[in-house]
Amino acid sequence: MLGYDPHILCSFRSPLGGIAAETVYCARLGRGYMMRTKISFVLQEALGWKTFRGQLSAVLETRDDIEPQFISPSPLGWRRAFLKRAYMRPHEKIYRQIDPIVALQGGLGAKIRAELDAFGPSAAYFGGHWLAGAINQGPQKIPFAVATDHTRASMRVSLSTTGWSDADLAREARLFRDASHVFPMSDWTAASLRKDCGVDSANITVMYPSIDISRFVRPAYQDEGKLRLVFIGNNFLRKGGDKLCQWVGGPLAGKAELHVISGDPDARGDLPGVIFHGRVPNDKLVKDVLPSMDALCLPTKSDMSPLAIIEAAAAGLPVVASRIGAIPELVLEGETGFVVNAEDEAGFIAALENLAVEPELRRSMGLRAWDHARSRFDASVNFNALIDQLIALGQGRPHGKT
Repeated sequence: MLGYDPHILCSFRSPLGGIAAETVYCARLGRGYMMRTKISFVLQEALGWKTFRGQLSAVLETRDDIEPQFISPSPLGWRRAFLKRAYMRPHEKIYRQIDPIVALQGGLGAKIRAELDAFGPSAAYFGGHWLAGAINQGPQKIPFAVATDHTRASMRVSLSTTGWSDADLAREARLFRDASHVFPMSDWTAASLRKDCGVDSANITVMYPSIDISRFVRPAYQDEGKLRLVFIGNNFLRKGGDKLCQWVGGPLAGKAELHVISGDPDARGDLPGVIFHGRVPNDKLVKDVLPSMDALCLPTKSDMSPLAIIEAAAAGLPVVASRIGAIPELVLEGETGFVVNAEDEAGFIAALENLAVEPELRRSMGLRAWDHARSRFDASVNFNALIDQLIALGQGRPHGKT
């Protein structure tokens, strides 16, 4: 990575004012200068966002036009039990009464505000979006962008999730409108941002979930033997793992063999045709498990943009999954797999039987999935585009356009 001369510090006054006025460092490169825009990335500590941070860091190492700061929110500890979340079991609604956006506006966001103040970024990026509640109070005047795989309104309408109140929905919609730019992970979420939250289309850029495509190898497609199915998901019951086990032991008996990858205590037992692997490290999943499979099945009852589907596609596997959330954007019906109504058990069984008896079909769908993943979910391409937009945002260009 190219360095810069700390003695050549250029101060540019941004029309945005405030912290955004301290926009860039300059590096002497031959005859000219390279501007290094200061961008803060505030990322939650959930597993998916840890992967996001690692992939983003790898791309940032190739860039000389940005000075990044990574901020982790304060550990939730015992407070986690009282915060509302996207998926809540009925009994959790009794004690999960606090909107995390409100919590971030208060003491839970103090660490984020302090680190932003100390760094003085030109712009900030929040993933997930609720963390941006931390800058709703205080003197910060920086433009900020948020990433999200859902809106509360979309969860309530499309997924029948009722944990959020009308006030919670209004509060989230206001946060989205306050953001300088929103990066939804699907067109499904983008549509809700426009319709339910009143976000201007010019302030929305869809950025699909992204992975390091280079880690994946094509499977050894087989023409004989049982269909080797894989299920991946830690919320075993919500994602329909129990139903899939029943199908493999029932109407698909002798036609399919199911491998369950899950750390959920419910994902265990001695069932015909089912092998429970427990929790599997991602490296082993990518290098050993997926290349030995024929297809992924995810009959989930409630979901948004499952990473398991994207990883299966990157490994060249056809996918059979529920028509719910953003899944129809991840699985191209009839091309990279089958999308079935979540409650249509007969439809799932028929789709899996088709793959079981037609090896050429699963091969052709797998190859199409391989190509689709590389055109849409490549972290290198997507993260470079994201960084370009954040730099433009930090430099005061409208809507983060490059």
